[in-house]
Amino acid sequence: MVWEASRLAFERLQQRLARRRGGGALAAAQSWPAHLVVFELLHLDGTDLTSWPYARRRTVLQDLFTDVH
Repeated sequence: MVWEASRLAFERLQQRLARRRGGGALAAAQSWPAHLVVFELLHLDGTDLTSWPYARRRTVLQDLFTDVH
């Protein structure tokens, strides 16, 4: 996702995707940094987690991103 003026800006994300290479990509990345948002974890290392309770999946997801800045 890309934030702009305190809102999600899907059009900016589309513009970044259109400029995936070269100087245009760098300029777009500097102007509109993108962020990954993960809401759910369904598979991990070949294991199907869909039968796990949500709280357990959520804990594994949080642990997975604990050291990521």
